[in-house]
Amino acid sequence: MLRTLVLLSSIAILSTWAVKCKYDGQDLDNNQIIVVQNAFRIKCLTEDNGSWKTEIVGCVAPDGTEIDAGQKKEVGDKVHECVKTEGGQVSLKESKGRLAACPGGQKNGEEWQEKSFKFRCGDGGVVKFIACVGQDGSVINSGETGKIGGFEVKCLQHANGTITMQAANDPKSYECKAKDGSMKKNGEEYIEGNFVRKCADYGQGKIIGCYAESVGNTIGVNQNVTAGDAPVVYSMCEQDGKQYKNGSTFISRESFRMKCVTFKNLTSTLEVVSCITPAGIEIPIGSQLEEGDRVFECTSGNVTLKSTPGQTGKCRGTHRVGEEWVEDSFKFACEPYGKIIIKSCITKEGTEISLGDAKRVPAGYAMECVIVNGHVALQTAKTFDCETGTGETKKFGETWNEGNFVRRCANHGVSEIIGCYVDNVGSVGLNQNLTSGDFLYMCIHQNDQFKFRTLRAQ
Repeated sequence: MLRTLVLLSSIAILSTWAVKCKYDGQDLDNNQIIVVQNAFRIKCLTEDNGSWKTEIVGCVAPDGTEIDAGQKKEVGDKVHECVKTEGGQVSLKESKGRLAACPGGQKNGEEWQEKSFKFRCGDGGVVKFIACVGQDGSVINSGETGKIGGFEVKCLQHANGTITMQAANDPKSYECKAKDGSMKKNGEEYIEGNFVRKCADYGQGKIIGCYAESVGNTIGVNQNVTAGDAPVVYSMCEQDGKQYKNGSTFISRESFRMKCVTFKNLTSTLEVVSCITPAGIEIPIGSQLEEGDRVFECTSGNVTLKSTPGQTGKCRGTHRVGEEWVEDSFKFACEPYGKIIIKSCITKEGTEISLGDAKRVPAGYAMECVIVNGHVALQTAKTFDCETGTGETKKFGETWNEGNFVRRCANHGVSEIIGCYVDNVGSVGLNQNLTSGDFLYMCIHQNDQFKFRTLRAQ
């Protein structure tokens, strides 16, 4: 975000009696420099023929640092630039410096963790998401894939800012590792000791029955087979060293409820049936629950527990709903569900301009708070009413006489000289002469200077 303070081009006037510049009621000596609006350096220049002008030679940062026109300096955690256009318009632009702090007060380069996510304060005070953190402390960098709890997980930050940890591969792409170190394909059955296993999704070797050398076929789960005088009993679903009956459920990794399911072909599997919030509330797959200041969603497909700000959730983790604050040149407001809106723009002098409106600032010109290319911008207003020297209001494009000059209300609510005027004679165009009676009237525009002269005709 940029904060911009603008001063219009220098004004030059000719007076055959003047020996000093006049600026805002002050008399200035030749080469004298003053600071105006606490932001610009104005220099007085006089000529031997009695003409004078004031010229903008630089800007002044809020801490007093002087910046020549066309230059910029980094002061503390901000960058100030003094810009002067070919048309004479000067602006003091302020933007965040490389070492600016982040909204939460973190210093440049500082890292911190919020729940399962890790962030870093980047250049310009921009918060950078850098990694996901598992319950076991394992770290997966943003955009990368790693293992959490034995599963391949991808850490992603989406375009809307939402961060997710989700299964990286198709569940059938994982192989199972047997106790002897051999790898088994998805769906492949194999024997380990007295158990028959089948390689299931996510590389889990599910026990589907029991094995006995004296029995030719697999002994199904919950089945008894008599071979001689020794009964054999098969096993059930197994997870993390524990066994579960058909239809029974349990909570895994404190985030999901799993269910043991067996089939007529004597195979079994574990299914995710719901998600568990940090407070221990269960959410069915495909539904949402607002818990405190967060909204939790149990997504379908590759089931994940997704967390976003709730109706009373803080914006950026700091600002409460309804709270307003100022950053750079803009006033923000926090709305429900963590939505941040820009309400208005703030000028350097502290003038507040609502979004979509324009106001005249103390310097005399007008500024507007508008949306440009999808972004809110504080800029000089192109069309705005002008004020005459006597305090009258003139519409954009309207002309009037002030002294010996003809003025027109132009862009930014600032009047421009378009000619000269002589009482009882009429108007004289720029760079034109008019003879009336014994006098020659000259209207001169040269090098951004406007001069009116009266000479006796030869």
